[in-house]
Order: sequence, then structure tokens, then C-alpha cells
Amino acid sequence: MDRIVTFLLVLVLALLLVPGCIAEELAAPLASDVAGEVPVAEVTTEKVVEDTTEETTEEVFAYNISADVNTTELNMTLNQVAMIQLSENPTTGFSWNVTLSDGLTLLNDRYVQDPTPEGMVGVGGIHEWYVEAVAAGNQTFDGIYKQPWEETVGNETTYSLAILVE
Repeated sequence: MDRIVTFLLVLVLALLLVPGCIAEELAAPLASDVAGEVPVAEVTTEKVVEDTTEETTEEVFAYNISADVNTTELNMTLNQVAMIQLSENPTTGFSWNVTLSDGLTLLNDRYVQDPTPEGMVGVGGIHEWYVEAVAAGNQTFDGIYKQPWEETVGNETTYSLAILVE
């Protein structure tokens, strides 16, 4: 009888542990996992237009500074472009509402969804903003993460990036 109980316990443990050991990681990465501490890239700060074989062209912005949720201060020069990345999951109704000071221009923003496992819905991703420094001085990029139809009550997730443009 003891051998049967021991065998059943081992079998149950194996059934519980094996799927966890062989399953793929499905957790969405944080913005810091995706962008991390990105070194300054050696690229130009001008717009690049990518010509495709189809009749449409897609505008791609070169950048040489990257910021994410771990970045709170940034130094830029005039006409330099920064890409700011923050985690977002619009399927929940939450999105970033960002504001820029007058010395910054929003060139483009886009949402990049994480890979979606088959049959899964509601996967988050990364929202990217391409911001150009157009005036010297202290500038700011501020964001609040909330459902747009809800009132701001003060406990929302916020992000603030202080930018010194020289």
C-alpha cells in the first residue's frame, strides 16, 4: 500500500513539474528588458525614407539616443532625435498620454506588440516615440498611463523625462 501511495505522489509531482520545465516563457518583457541600457548608436539624426518595392514608402526615423522607464534625465543637442520606449497594453484600455515641452517635436510614435502565442489575446508591447530637440534649454517629456475615459485621481503610473538640450 505504501508503494502505491509513493508511486502516485511521484506521478502527480512529475505531472505538475514537467510542463513548467518544458513550457516556453510567455511573460511579456518589461520596457527595461526590451530596451535595457542601450548604448548611443552611431547614426545620423536626419529622417531616413525607406523605399520599398511596393508603391508605398514607410518613413523611418534614425535616432542616436534611447530612453526607457529607467531613464529620468537625458542630454541632447539641437536636432538630435531620441527614441523613448515604454511598456503598454492597449488591449486593457490603458495607454500613455504624453506631453512635450515647446522645445521638443514629436516626429512619430508607434506601438509594437510583443509576439502573440497562438490562441492568446491581450498581449502587451512597447510604445515608441521619436522626439527631436528643436530648442535649447530644459525640456520635458511627461506621460501618464491610464484609461483615457477615467478621471485622473493621482495614483496612476507616470513617467517624466528631463531633457537638457544644448
